[in-house]
Amino acid sequence: MYPWLTQTVAQLTHLIAEQQLGHALLLKGIDGLGKRELGYHIANALLCQHTKGRASDKVTDKSVPCGHCHSCQLVTAGSHPDLHLIRTDQRSISVDTIRQLTQVLSDSAQLGHGKVAVIEQAEKMTEAAANALLKTLEEPAGQSSILLISSQPERLLPTIHSRCQPWLIPVPDPNLVLNWLTEQGVATASAATNITALNVNQGSPLNTRDYLSEGIDKRRRELLQQCAQLRREPQLLNAVHSGLLAHSVHIVWLQLLLQDALQLSLGLSTAHLRLVDSEAVCRDMSQLGAAKLTRILDELMQWRRCLQPTVGRPVNAGLQLTQWLTNIT
Repeated sequence: MYPWLTQTVAQLTHLIAEQQLGHALLLKGIDGLGKRELGYHIANALLCQHTKGRASDKVTDKSVPCGHCHSCQLVTAGSHPDLHLIRTDQRSISVDTIRQLTQVLSDSAQLGHGKVAVIEQAEKMTEAAANALLKTLEEPAGQSSILLISSQPERLLPTIHSRCQPWLIPVPDPNLVLNWLTEQGVATASAATNITALNVNQGSPLNTRDYLSEGIDKRRRELLQQCAQLRREPQLLNAVHSGLLAHSVHIVWLQLLLQDALQLSLGLSTAHLRLVDSEAVCRDMSQLGAAKLTRILDELMQWRRCLQPTVGRPVNAGLQLTQWLTNIT
């Protein structure tokens, strides 16, 4: 288990050992914290034969899960008949998928130690799917437990929230993550680059690891340099436009650049910069002035909100981005 999850694991397994964990748990937090691995660990602990049918004073937190019983071995092998995983690469989790799950949970456990369902990216459930899950969340059959995992819990229906025990996975201490990145062999020789990488990934350890190991930081510096030069070199418009639309995180890079530039334009200390290794680019962008930076930053935030999944007509992201970029030239 990841070092930043040690305390959370201890707290949750203690509740399991004391038989005080709710039957519906919502693990929430930003992407890249290891919520999936945590969810599987908790599912394993719930199914472990050493946590069922015993008095809580006979079970120690360290023995949850034991890792040796038949149930734990089946979980490790990915063949436990009472562990049900819902995951998808599609845009949504359908109502049929949830109905099938609720039917399975209503049946008796094959190993007699309860059943556990893990729903990854629970925010992907359609409204019909979420409504189909409500009764099961409120009155699970037998010893069933449901773990919902979400990086965007605000997209879940309030009725889902009200029926779950929420558990926020906090963003870990930066020093802990930086030490872990060094142990993983992905940290660079530049402390400023490592800190910046962590900042642009919103403190996410796993996303920062992938970011550094895949060499994405070079692209970030190139793109932000082009953004800063755009007002002097309008011929860069197409390159900046395609670069920003290439991945949603690129917009986050630009947002951080504008925020740092705004701080510098207001005369604030460089100690508050998020892009620690890009002070020169931030100072270049700060020449736009505080008033203009505030306006275009607000417009960028509005544009990002328009890109969120909606029921209405899709937003022409490319056209709106072109219009926004003309404001910084």
